[in-house]
Amino acid sequence: MDFLPISLLKVETVADRTKAFFFTKPDGFSFRAGQYVMIRIPSERLVEPDVRSGMRPISIASAPGDRELTFVMRAGSTGFKKTMWNLVPGETIGVGGPLGNATVPDEESRPIAILCGGVGIAPARSMIRDAVSKGDRRKFVLFSSNRTLRDVPCHEELLSTDLPGYSYVWTLTKAENEPSQKGEERGYITAEMIERHLPEWREALYYVIGAPAFADSMKSVLLGMGVVPENVHMDPFAGLTGSGSKNVA
Repeated sequence: MDFLPISLLKVETVADRTKAFFFTKPDGFSFRAGQYVMIRIPSERLVEPDVRSGMRPISIASAPGDRELTFVMRAGSTGFKKTMWNLVPGETIGVGGPLGNATVPDEESRPIAILCGGVGIAPARSMIRDAVSKGDRRKFVLFSSNRTLRDVPCHEELLSTDLPGYSYVWTLTKAENEPSQKGEERGYITAEMIERHLPEWREALYYVIGAPAFADSMKSVLLGMGVVPENVHMDPFAGLTGSGSKNVA
């Protein structure tokens, strides 16, 4: 795989212990919303050794039409994450790709449902920003699951997104207060929650993004509802879902 240099432009905090990293986009670099890349940091630049070396699959959080490449990442104890956290504007790392097939087809008119946990919001953000830029009039329902409100990445941005047919549902599994806003829920994403916010759930295309346990749970929920397996798409790399496949069929 060929790697292109990208330079850090800025870093923003988008949730508790969660940052968005904005990099330059190489000339001619193109991708589809929902894809990911391989990030490479030379081993000699790691702040401490990393058993997985300085390479990771990272979902793209920016839209294809954005001028920069954006990635969202939680803080962690690995040498790779600690090195990312220490980057300053102007520093350069390598990007390879894009990779992945769990993308929203332009020719489809069916509703789009995105189920994500934690920083799985990254490719969801890319999909929503892309839909906004295209003036997409399809129904998009984004379900985001986190423990508490402070853990929800990019919350204010997604809450204020202006897109016809767009609904943002955020559910908190550890919050002690009751829901107070439209779209706010409590507990894990369930069949009842999906059916309530997406009455057209039988016809929808589903995109499941998150850690392996989350992805497996959502797959069970959707198949238990009777969703056609071919309509359930998951990130094709093990960095998030561990599924290694485009869909659950």
